[in-house]
Amino acid sequence: MKKRFQVLQIIATVFKVIGIVVGALALLGALIAFVVSLAGGSIWQSMGVDSSFGFFTGFLSSLMILVFGALYALVIYGYGELITLLIAVEENTHNTVLLLEKGGKD
Repeated sequence: MKKRFQVLQIIATVFKVIGIVVGALALLGALIAFVVSLAGGSIWQSMGVDSSFGFFTGFLSSLMILVFGALYALVIYGYGELITLLIAVEENTHNTVLLLEKGGKD
């Protein structure tokens, strides 16, 4: 049987790949923010934050980047899974209709 909704399948795959990339970038950004917080307070002081709170600010920002980035990646990946699920429901419904039509003619 010919595959239907090929464009939707491609879009679902693209959403899943983007979700994985966003998750990896969020993890990388959190690691960079944490390393910057360990480097010292001079970087944070140039951004207007008191240098004595440099480690705390870096740790808190890296935690926020990780949590919000992971949630964002999960939502994007979830959109791809939702499209895949809807395609599977449609295929199942289509197969059921074909089976019922075949059974009613005998």
